[in-house]
Amino acid sequence: MRMLNRFLKQTLPEMMEKGVQLRAIGELDMLPPACRRQLSVCIRETEHNKKLVLTLALSYGSRQEITRAAQRLAAMAAEGRLNPADITPELLASHLDTAGMPDPDLLIRTSGEMRLSNYLLWQLSYAELWVTPVLWPDFGKEELDAALDDYAGRQRRYGKR
Repeated sequence: MRMLNRFLKQTLPEMMEKGVQLRAIGELDMLPPACRRQLSVCIRETEHNKKLVLTLALSYGSRQEITRAAQRLAAMAAEGRLNPADITPELLASHLDTAGMPDPDLLIRTSGEMRLSNYLLWQLSYAELWVTPVLWPDFGKEELDAALDDYAGRQRRYGKR
């Protein structure tokens, strides 16, 4: 977490210069107080930036995210504010951590791992996957270009034949 704090402090000026808006998903209340404070500062400072959105998944697990969304909907139903029959995929998605964000089009998985590892399980349902044996610390422009070139040649069907 000290590394995250250092990253946030060091990159805030660059995020401002390049128009990057910072967001975060996950159980942020589980982060150490100093980290939560620095994250809040960066999110607040960058909230009007519009060139790129960087979303950090911190203390994040997709099963937990879906469970929290289901709990919120269940509470609304228990309070009489929601008929369970009215729950749709869109309504559930609006209660996920990523509400308001587009679903990813491409998941790049480093280190040759062939699994999602409890990451954005709902949101990745129609994403294209690209797996590389390159480890994350060594993943650079060349690997990103290869992933994007491969992705550009694919035909997207979004579950349709």
